[in-house]
Amino acid sequence: MNHRHLLAIPVLLATLGVHAQDRTADPLAPLAQCINRSQFQFRTQDRLPAGATTRIVKMVAGDRQISTADGYRLMLFRKSSLPFVNLKIERSAEGQFAADRETIVAQMREMAARGKLPQQLPLETDTRDGVEVLGLNNASIAQAQGIISLYTLLHAASGTVATAYILNQPADPRDFATDAQYQALRAQLIASLASCMADPAQ
Repeated sequence: MNHRHLLAIPVLLATLGVHAQDRTADPLAPLAQCINRSQFQFRTQDRLPAGATTRIVKMVAGDRQISTADGYRLMLFRKSSLPFVNLKIERSAEGQFAADRETIVAQMREMAARGKLPQQLPLETDTRDGVEVLGLNNASIAQAQGIISLYTLLHAASGTVATAYILNQPADPRDFATDAQYQALRAQLIASLASCMADPAQ
C-alpha cells in the first residue's frame, strides 16, 4: 500500500450554502492567535467564505456533509522557509457538532482501515484537556512525500474541529532530519493545538 495514497487527502472543499454566515463576530480569532503564540506560527490566514456553510467528506458509502459556521486555513511554519503544517480550524453550526464529529470519526476510521499489514496505519486516539485527538502517522518520514501525518482534534465544549496535515520538508533548510526529530516536533504541535483549543485565552 502506498502511504502517499492513504494520506493524500483531498483539499477540504466547502459547498456554498443558501444563506451566508453572520460575520459580525470572529469566534475563531482567539484560537488562531493562541496558535500563533506557539513555536508554530502562520504566515497566511485564509478565512472561510461567508457563504460556505458545509464541506463534503468522502466516505465509502457516499459523500456526507459537515457544517462549517466559520473557519480558517493557516499555513504554519517553524524555523524553515517551508511550511510544517496545513491547518484548518472550523466551528460547527449550532447544534451540529455531535453529527459532525460522528462523520469525522467515521472517516478517520475508514482511512485507517484501508491499509494492509505491514503498512497499515493504525488510528491513534487520545484525549487532552477535553480535546479528542485522532491521528494517522506514517512510520517514517522516508515513507512519505507530502503529508506525513494527519490529525483531527475535536473540542465539544466550543464545537471546534482542527484538521492538521503535517508536511514533509524535502529540501534544506528543514525543521527535522530524522524520525525522532519529526516525532518530537509533532508531539509539540499536537500539545500546542490541544492546549489552545481547550483555552484560547492562555
